[in-house]
Amino acid sequence: MGRTRIVFIGIAAAVIIVALGVIINYNHSSTKYNVYRDHPELFEAVKDETGLLMTSRDNRSDIGNTFIYSNNGNAVGHQFLDGANADLQDKVGQIIAVSEDKLNFLRYSRQDGKSLLRFVFDWEGENGNTYHIVYCDSQDLVEKAYNEEPANYKLDQLADGWYGIEIK
Repeated sequence: MGRTRIVFIGIAAAVIIVALGVIINYNHSSTKYNVYRDHPELFEAVKDETGLLMTSRDNRSDIGNTFIYSNNGNAVGHQFLDGANADLQDKVGQIIAVSEDKLNFLRYSRQDGKSLLRFVFDWEGENGNTYHIVYCDSQDLVEKAYNEEPANYKLDQLADGWYGIEIK
């Protein structure tokens, strides 16, 4: 009976160690990107509408950060850039809903004619690290933009031109 008990305790300890390893190594950022994985058509629609809006406003090859949407974290409500049409506002509203109100900002910039669109979620880090879902044709431009930020980040490719960025 003593030997059986020792074997049982050994197996239980091994199971606990494996379970702890899984919990510790669990990639929380991948679950954050499920909002994109579950609704890529919403993100594509916002990308397309934003591209049209920004081209109609300013056709230069370089445009600094422009806030298309901001919730400002206050009681004023959601604020959109002047000129954002009802369709764009509706699609952003749908992303807000499916992300359980975690979308804080939608920023657009253009460099060397390439657009960079950033959906910024959980800015205050209430549910872990802040994370972004980013669209850009150039991964190099994404990396350059985030290397200029005063924070460390982890980049994951979600789809062609779409990236998940976790700010650490």
